[in-house]
Amino acid sequence: MKKLAPAVLLAILGLLANSSPAAAQFVYLGAGPSFPMSDYADYAKTGYLVVGGVGFPIGDAGLNAVVEGSWGQNSHDTDGDKTNPLSVLGGLEYDFNTSGEGVNPYVFGQAGLMWHRYSSDTFPSDSESAFAYGGGAGVAIPLGGVNGWVEGRLMNASYDDGAGGSSATMFAAILAGISINLGS
Repeated sequence: MKKLAPAVLLAILGLLANSSPAAAQFVYLGAGPSFPMSDYADYAKTGYLVVGGVGFPIGDAGLNAVVEGSWGQNSHDTDGDKTNPLSVLGGLEYDFNTSGEGVNPYVFGQAGLMWHRYSSDTFPSDSESAFAYGGGAGVAIPLGGVNGWVEGRLMNASYDDGAGGSSATMFAAILAGISINLGS
């Protein structure tokens, strides 16, 4: 099932691309600090997260479907140890200002897969994947031909810890970036 998720997300992306007007599609890229939470904060330090994706409107009411990939890095308390959370997510975004002018607040929710990739200078590297989910809120500001945006988000994925319990890769992030509308 986990190996099929990227193919399913690409299929959904293809269907949306064929059913949406090109003028309303958008691409985005952003980055910012990430702050480990829950048991992830027991060993991981503040790091960074980079996101990029594409969105498609669903109707005319400010609702968008989004497909996103992200990559982050958090160093650990032990020198030479780090975790790279990578994710492929799909979700919905709701824009409160659909006029295309002025500041546009928005909210979003996402679900998909996250890979927790651990690497170390002294211990064996490890990688595991799990269902991930998250959401957040932000504001987009027109900047000529592009939109600048700032948002806060919370992400979580729970993994089997191998001892009958679970551990989580949970973090908050504050991101800033740009989005570009495709077409006219």
